[in-house]
Amino acid sequence: IVTGLPSSGKSEFIDQLMMNLAQKESWKFAVCSFENPPSMHIAKMCERYTGRPFYKGPSERMSESDLEEAIEFINDHFVFLESQDGGMSTIDSIIERTKQAVMRLGIRGLIIDPYNFIEHSSNESEHASINQMLTRITAFAKSHRIHVWVVAHPQKIHPREDGSYPVPKGMSISGSAAWFAKADLGVTVHRKPDTNLSEIHCWKVRFKWVGQQGVTDLEYFKSTGQYREAINYAEL
Repeated sequence: IVTGLPSSGKSEFIDQLMMNLAQKESWKFAVCSFENPPSMHIAKMCERYTGRPFYKGPSERMSESDLEEAIEFINDHFVFLESQDGGMSTIDSIIERTKQAVMRLGIRGLIIDPYNFIEHSSNESEHASINQMLTRITAFAKSHRIHVWVVAHPQKIHPREDGSYPVPKGMSISGSAAWFAKADLGVTVHRKPDTNLSEIHCWKVRFKWVGQQGVTDLEYFKSTGQYREAINYAEL
């Protein structure tokens, strides 16, 4: 589960994780990104692959050969699950399309970004609906041996007296305490004001061999959407 304040870079962070795993481990992904049309999302992924911006700007733009190489790589490693009929997606439709991608393409990861675009039953409370959805996603992930990232927005968070915002974590996510209870791994992306640094908070780790709770800083590069390890120049 990945959360964070609006415009904190949650989707950008997951995109960077996908690109890292695709390049280093040859993972393939099914991407259900409701806020990014596939054409725009592909352009962003090209930036991460090449390390150069897609659009014109102050930085050197990627060349046509760079673009062709990036698109070929993305075509080999990513499939975008877009709803063709214009209706809202259900968790059933997402699971069914992902199941086909697992069998046909061998995908290892699924991205659902964000969850609140998924249609829920009007006969259930929000808590019950979220709890059932997470149970189904977990069962599906285990049975098909894939990893699932779900982006979930926090409830409204009020600023402190100094104008800064507290870091939202698992119990801050809107709709249900199940976001914390059902998560195997919980992460918050929290951008530091007036800097290009983001704090990556790990607030839950179910299995100790996966990692540990803690926080680290990553540097965000706006021109390419890339995250990289922050350099402490004072230690150089």
